[in-house]
Amino acid sequence: MLFYSDIDPNFDGYVLNCKNFVNYSYIDAVENYIKNQQLEKAEFNHNDSDKDLDAIRRSKIHWMTDERYKDDLMPLYNDLTTKIRQVNNRQWKWIIDGWDAFQYSEYDESYKGHYDWHIDYTMKTPNQPLSRKISFSLGISEKDEYEGGELMTKMNTNENSYKLDKGELFLFPSWMLHKVTPVTKGKRRVIVGWGLGPVV
Repeated sequence: MLFYSDIDPNFDGYVLNCKNFVNYSYIDAVENYIKNQQLEKAEFNHNDSDKDLDAIRRSKIHWMTDERYKDDLMPLYNDLTTKIRQVNNRQWKWIIDGWDAFQYSEYDESYKGHYDWHIDYTMKTPNQPLSRKISFSLGISEKDEYEGGELMTKMNTNENSYKLDKGELFLFPSWMLHKVTPVTKGKRRVIVGWGLGPVV
């Protein structure tokens, strides 16, 4: 039995967005956890010290790994990853052996929060034999709480735009180019995460 509703009938083999993927009690639990956390400026891996990093990414984040709240976090991880596994088993059947830490992210109008084109895919290393294979974004904000902040994907020259609503999940392969456009009003809040698996 599936636990979500209203899969986009335009599923093209790569991208899925599912409305009402989690209920509001799940969102409430996330917000209760986050209110006790400090956010930090988001960073990203790069090799060019001359780049204007704020021009590439501007947001505030929290890695959802606070051991003091492990009893609160584990149900959030278990609930969401179980449902994503069900989608994967139905649509892609990729081998997923585990999950990277969830990241809570905020994009605020005060600094025109955004994230330019990038991929989430990670290469296998001696310390990390698994790679990111599935990426997800889960809406925490109502979509009318912010303007801008669209999640865009790119395949070849084709670009698509999505505006996440509260409880809505966007799921895509980690090698796909994507970005978050600048938030011009309000605050966009999401949880992002990655399913890990062997490189084949």
